[in-house]
Amino acid sequence: MNIRNFWKILSGTFLIVGASTLSAQSQAQMFSRPGVIGDSLSQGFYGATVEEKTQNWAYPVLVSKQAGSNVSYNVLKGPYLNFEDVLKGDCGVFCIAASIIGGNGSTVGLPTHAGITGADYTTVLQTSGQCENINATTWAKQWYWETWYWYTYRWIQVPDCQSPDKFHQFGLRSSGTQMQVMQAVKPSFLFGTAAANHVLCTALSTSTDCLDQARFLRDIRSTMSKMAAIGSIKGGVLFTVPNVTSIAFLENYNDPQGRVNYSGLKAFFRSSVSDPSQVLDKNEVATITNFLTSINNEVKAQAVAMGFALADLKVLFDDLKENGRLIKSPSGYSPGYAKANWPLPGQPGIFGLDGVHPNMYGHSVFANELIKAINSKYGYSIPQVSEYTAWYYDSLNRNPVDLKKFLTDTLFGQFISWVIGIFV
Repeated sequence: MNIRNFWKILSGTFLIVGASTLSAQSQAQMFSRPGVIGDSLSQGFYGATVEEKTQNWAYPVLVSKQAGSNVSYNVLKGPYLNFEDVLKGDCGVFCIAASIIGGNGSTVGLPTHAGITGADYTTVLQTSGQCENINATTWAKQWYWETWYWYTYRWIQVPDCQSPDKFHQFGLRSSGTQMQVMQAVKPSFLFGTAAANHVLCTALSTSTDCLDQARFLRDIRSTMSKMAAIGSIKGGVLFTVPNVTSIAFLENYNDPQGRVNYSGLKAFFRSSVSDPSQVLDKNEVATITNFLTSINNEVKAQAVAMGFALADLKVLFDDLKENGRLIKSPSGYSPGYAKANWPLPGQPGIFGLDGVHPNMYGHSVFANELIKAINSKYGYSIPQVSEYTAWYYDSLNRNPVDLKKFLTDTLFGQFISWVIGIFV
């Protein structure tokens, strides 16, 4: 072997070893201080509430742990109810009352995880734990002495701090808006998706009135611009929004009288449709589909611009809807394929009982898709969450509750359906 080839081989060896070391250091540096903005998927909403046991399974918590890091957050105990606990008898009268009131199990001064249920890119920028809109103003009288004998007033603009919802109150407390939290945290890695509620509102309200493309584009671009200006962020991950018209919350309905605008997609808890506003007809579904495409195109563009990983959860959800996802233990045992529904006897599912948010198993599936995207983008080898373990310890999957049957076949369930029908 001549000396030139020897040095080539030696140099190549150093490059390989150096690259391996750099990759490990880069992952450690990347996740030295992960930060989170987001919505209910990031906060761990499950069964109509947020509490410690659900927050522990939210995707930023799972992914950070798998990457050898962690995030900090204010632990909630409500508001609202964990349907599963109530229906299984694990939450009695006092538990229900405490859950409805809500509060904090524990708090931190500055959370690195600021994701809040109900949030979107607009609230990321403007809603704190104390004010619904930190930029809102109103007119008020300011009294002053115009002369030594004349006391009068003038109208001036003053802050208009209206109380936000309880999820923001308990989740953010006095730390500011999600954006202000990130500016204070100065994260090294960002979980940055808060796009879903810009379009999910259509499914929950069975209306397209909430769609506002100009607001979405303005606020996601403003959010990412402000994030880039922080200067500490080395990487991050975004994900596309699944097809909200295919979630378990909605089901097909054909009007018995054949009225077109009374047929389409209705909320699962409604036994019938008495008004066109209670259903998404085919034209509304087409409008939502087009809007969803524009949202996801923008999310993809922002991921490229920020140098972030991108998980295409829309593709994942479409595949779940069509083919399901195999659950399999290391020994080979399988309870079957999980589908895009809440669990039923003999049929695993990824949704919780609200038909909108993932259950414990579903959160593990979403976390793994993000891990795959991060590994692919940055060349890491972050291990995946055990989906079988998540299924095994998910009491909803192991002992399913047929919520729809409960709502239709029991008097208490029929009463709940009636109440929901009035207030939703």
